[in-house]
Amino acid sequence: MVKGYNDKKQLKFGLETLDSNVPTNHISRFVVDFIEECWPMLEIPDKAKNAFPPLSMMKLLVYSKIEHIESAKIISSMAKYHDIYKFVCDTIRPSERTVQRFRSEYESYFEEFVRMTLKKASDLGFTDFNHVAIDGSIKKAYNSKHNIITKKETEIMLDYLDGLQIPEEKFNKLHKPAKNILKYKKLSNEDKINLVYDIRTQMEFAGKNFIPANDIEARFMKNKKGNSQISYNFQSAVDYKTKLICAINVVQDPTDHYQLPEIVDKTITNTNIKPEKISADTIYLNNISLSYLADKNIEGFIPTRKQSKEKIGNLNENPYHKDHFHYNIDEDCFICPENQKLHFYKEYTTEQKENNKVKRIYNNYSACKQCKARDKCISKKATQRNITENGDRLQRAMWEKMEKKENKEEYSKRSCVEGPFGVLKQQFDIEKEVVIGVKETEDRLNLDALAYNLIRLYNIEQENKKNKKDDIKDLCEHISATEQIELKVTIL
Repeated sequence: MVKGYNDKKQLKFGLETLDSNVPTNHISRFVVDFIEECWPMLEIPDKAKNAFPPLSMMKLLVYSKIEHIESAKIISSMAKYHDIYKFVCDTIRPSERTVQRFRSEYESYFEEFVRMTLKKASDLGFTDFNHVAIDGSIKKAYNSKHNIITKKETEIMLDYLDGLQIPEEKFNKLHKPAKNILKYKKLSNEDKINLVYDIRTQMEFAGKNFIPANDIEARFMKNKKGNSQISYNFQSAVDYKTKLICAINVVQDPTDHYQLPEIVDKTITNTNIKPEKISADTIYLNNISLSYLADKNIEGFIPTRKQSKEKIGNLNENPYHKDHFHYNIDEDCFICPENQKLHFYKEYTTEQKENNKVKRIYNNYSACKQCKARDKCISKKATQRNITENGDRLQRAMWEKMEKKENKEEYSKRSCVEGPFGVLKQQFDIEKEVVIGVKETEDRLNLDALAYNLIRLYNIEQENKKNKKDDIKDLCEHISATEQIELKVTIL
């Protein structure tokens, strides 16, 4: 018998392709195919100073974001040593600085790719963008809340830059951020003056006597814990059917009250389809939002504060609180816990910054006068119970609409917007992204949205393939059982 021995030093020759170590159904293949398919349609220019093909760099940047890698240094290393990254970026070996520069120069195209993900979802029949939900959240800016410049400091800085003699005691009182601007050698005196004027302009816009020094476009906003931090308010629109992000909009306003028109406009632009239904939280319930939806002929679903509290079972425990006064649509009156009717009394208008508000008052003096629960319901000085509600025609119509069961069920779809927020904050860690300014913040969030949408599209496509295979298996089993024959089928 002849025994064989393995020679570990024996040389072997073979052919190996760039994707040899990439699994067949790996998401990297999906990303590469998607970007290569979209690239010619977007007509992205190849700048003369580019050291590497922009197409390869874009694939590397997007795939790195899908893998939740933000650091340009790590991205550079992965492109050199990791087989899948080599496949994605066509074996280019960019430096850390090259990755940073490309991300900065081509960031305006991220939103274009987001639009292409939505187009692909529509073309494949995954969704028709019938119902879109919107909501807002805040993203912490790259600026410490202690790193600020005050209005008084800008006056001292301008005097100093104009060549005026500043007392040493006064100059020493300047905080470190102000001193750093004055001592910064890479900026000319004229550039420093322009920067200080920009800071003062932002102060006027914000209506404050101070501004963040590092990111002058950011604003102080309250987070969910009630703490004030320097942040940006970003709005998101999400398709209910696929959970794809349809649009991102970054604003400086600390609240969501008047953001609906702009985010819906962006949604229509990105999807090239006007959604039939828009659902939003109570904070968007105002005349500007409702007028916009009426003009666009879009059906809105926005509950009142009481309706929102009722949905989550958070009504006030006091049985005589306004939460427990039921509104009768047919008679236009409120029914109190003692089953008495409070009728419409009068309406008045209050002046607001953005738009005036119409208030309607309901009461019933005679019923309150004889009521046994009077002491529990009103104060000793009051003669009657008054219920005040927003009385604008559009708001009343929405209020009445959201009392119907079918509309409450439709509004429940709004919760689909919460998932993407959680993914962006927890998995993509957007709070730690180093970006400054409204535009750069929005561009980076669009890159996050692009990565999120690609993952969603990949998962939907894989699920559809799985379902088709299951359908074929069920069909084969049915035929085999019905016809009493043995079927041998290979499903690829």
